[in-house]
Amino acid sequence: MNRIRAARQALGWTQNDLAERANVSPRTIHAVEKGRPCRQATKRHILNALGVPWEMRDEYFVRVRSVRPTPAVAVEVRSA
Repeated sequence: MNRIRAARQALGWTQNDLAERANVSPRTIHAVEKGRPCRQATKRHILNALGVPWEMRDEYFVRVRSVRPTPAVAVEVRSA
């Protein structure tokens, strides 16, 4: 289960409750709980509303992966 959703439910809040407390839209909460990326400021608002320290953000949010290939991969592609 998504950690944001679990923390929200542990507090007995709906998505609308969290959205109001975090000053973001309910649609944003829905997207975050589905694992979609969001801005750093949005993460900060949500974590503050849940009472979660910023240092624990990587445990609550999916890390965005880079779309650029690593240099080793790029070299392999060019030589092929």
